Amino acid sequence: MVAQLQQMSAAEQLLLTERTAKARATSRQSMIVLGIGGGIVIVWLLIVGGYAFLITRRLTDIAKALAISQAELARVTEHKRVEDEARVGRNREEARYRSLVERVPVGLYRISTGGNILEANPAMVEMLGFQDADSLKRANIAELWLDAEERARLEAIIEGEGVVQNFEVGIRRRDGSIISCEQSARAVYDAAGKVEHYEGVLVDITSRKRAGEQADRARDQVRDVALEAARLRSDFLASMSHEIRTPLSGIIGTGELLSLSDLTPEQRRQTDIIRSSGELLLTIVNDILDFSKLAAGRVVLEKLDFDLVELTESLIDSFAVAARAKGIELALYVDVNMPSGLRGDPSRLRQILNNLVSNAIKFTHQGEVMVRASRVEDSAGGVLVRFEVMDTGIGIPPETQGRLFQPFVQAEGSTSRRFGGTGLGLVIAARLVDQMGGEIGFESAPEKGSNFHFTARLEKGLEIVRPWMSATAASCFNGMRALIVNDNPASRQVISEYLSSWGIENVAVGSGAEALDILEQTRAGDEKQIVVLIDEQISGLGALGFARAIKEDPDIKHSKAIMLSAESAAWNATEVVDAWITKPVRPSQLFTCLLELFAKPDGIATKTIADAPPSPIGNQPPPWRKAVRVLLVDDNLVNRTMGAQQLHVLGYTAEIVDSARRGLEVVSSGHPDIVLMDCEMPEMDGYEAVAEIRRREGTTRHTVVIALTAHATEGDRARCLDAGMDDYLSKPVKLQSLAAMLDTWARGQLDHILSAA
Repeated sequence: MVAQLQQMSAAEQLLLTERTAKARATSRQSMIVLGIGGGIVIVWLLIVGGYAFLITRRLTDIAKALAISQAELARVTEHKRVEDEARVGRNREEARYRSLVERVPVGLYRISTGGNILEANPAMVEMLGFQDADSLKRANIAELWLDAEERARLEAIIEGEGVVQNFEVGIRRRDGSIISCEQSARAVYDAAGKVEHYEGVLVDITSRKRAGEQADRARDQVRDVALEAARLRSDFLASMSHEIRTPLSGIIGTGELLSLSDLTPEQRRQTDIIRSSGELLLTIVNDILDFSKLAAGRVVLEKLDFDLVELTESLIDSFAVAARAKGIELALYVDVNMPSGLRGDPSRLRQILNNLVSNAIKFTHQGEVMVRASRVEDSAGGVLVRFEVMDTGIGIPPETQGRLFQPFVQAEGSTSRRFGGTGLGLVIAARLVDQMGGEIGFESAPEKGSNFHFTARLEKGLEIVRPWMSATAASCFNGMRALIVNDNPASRQVISEYLSSWGIENVAVGSGAEALDILEQTRAGDEKQIVVLIDEQISGLGALGFARAIKEDPDIKHSKAIMLSAESAAWNATEVVDAWITKPVRPSQLFTCLLELFAKPDGIATKTIADAPPSPIGNQPPPWRKAVRVLLVDDNLVNRTMGAQQLHVLGYTAEIVDSARRGLEVVSSGHPDIVLMDCEMPEMDGYEAVAEIRRREGTTRHTVVIALTAHATEGDRARCLDAGMDDYLSKPVKLQSLAAMLDTWARGQLDHILSAA
């Protein structure tokens, strides 16, 4: 290199030097530029590197943080997802709720305390007759209320209780029409406890109210029809009562008057049958009139002293003719251990027995009907009596037995046509038995008869002297034997039981031939008296032929014959028959007959047993009654006739007229002490007549007026008293009731009566 430089010329060396110098300058410049640029790069690299370091570190931290909270991030993400789903669900439910609020057919509202409507659903808008919610909000609720007092009352309830429910209001719609609404609302309070606003429900009940009003009108119409039907039924029953009681007055009154006259035992028995039958019919009429009480089971039972034997004997006597007409044997047995006096309701008890015996005879073509009364329980205060009515009739089919005590039910479909009847008898009987603390039932089979039985709890009443029902009866018939000749098993059994209870040895057979065999075996030396009880209907020899055979047989000693006949003394054959007993055989009648035939000087006097019971009004009326002037006003001839006879028997001074106008004339001129005024008369009735009497008398005089009416429905007594009458008697008027009524009022005027006498 050096050798090359030495060989160059100076010019070339100068040029090279200049170029070298320039190159060096350029190099220096480049170096300077490179130095500066390198510094800048280094600085930039340092900056970028720092940022990169920081970024890297941050990313590292983030990565670490991400790595550390990955599980938390998953949890947060899941939580956010759940929240999003819940928000979607809430939005869906809110939309559904808003849809419900908008579509529900009742008004929903929010209202300020000042009465401005804040919110309302479309049903509320439509209900009140507005176009939209905005127009409704501009209205004041006070303008919509029909009655301001109702609104004040509702607000008072909310202020006091915080809530109101089912409050009925009248609302005036925007078009002026009126609707009925039912409102329920509550108060909404702010944090300070002050009422912020009210919210509630409004229901249009106009249609319901109209339907209710229509139902009320329909119910009122039905009620009016029912009341009219009840009134017509009541009028009909009252009219029928009047028509039935009028002839009953004659029947019962005649029976009472006849019983006070001199009668033979048979006439007295027949008179008693008339009276008891009439009274039974009267009881039935009363039951029909009192049907509402019977249907409700509210029958009020009386408590009276009565004789069960007398009741049952008169009962079977009243059915004797009907039984005899059908050829039915009617028998009665009363337990000799029964207390002689009982206390209860004899009319109701007889009504039950009457129904059962009537049915037994009605449904029995042939055979027998037996009535039994026996003691079941006995205590210091009362006795439980069992009654049975047994028959040999058609029986009751099994398919009917379960419905027998239902109203209007009879044993067979054709029963009402074949036998008559309403089907109410057993229903009434069952309810009466229940009232008496007993039970009723029956056993029956088709074509094998029936046994109807019931129990009744009765108190012990006043003791009645009945020698044949006491231990002393046995001493009356010492040394007596009896032979019963009767082809009816039931009658034989009943008579045998009575005789055994009195200490009489007896044998019962079914034919005259059997009886003759027994009598022929009687030893001649036997000193016992023999009585033969012969039924008139025995077969074979015949009743009279058998009685004659007994009397004509010299080997039969100490015998007497008693004929049991459907008609007393039916044959004039006293030479072969010592006594007659009318069937059905009554225990008192049988005992009296035996006592008369075999009376001993030291025995019980026949008269004590056979005498009729004393008259309830006494034999001799008190003399002061003659001074009492009684005016009877009645348009019915039978009633006037019976009334005149009753007043005569009682000893009162009587005047009888046939019209209310004639009665007014007598009251004005004759001044009677007591007026018996019939209520139902033509032209002027008793109510008008007593009103005229009171008008004419004024305050100067007061004539006692007692109403006589065949009406006996509830309220008749009050009607009579309201009309101005002083008291009330229901027809048929019994002698004892008339005497008690007149005596009560006459004693109130005793000074006047005595001075007049």
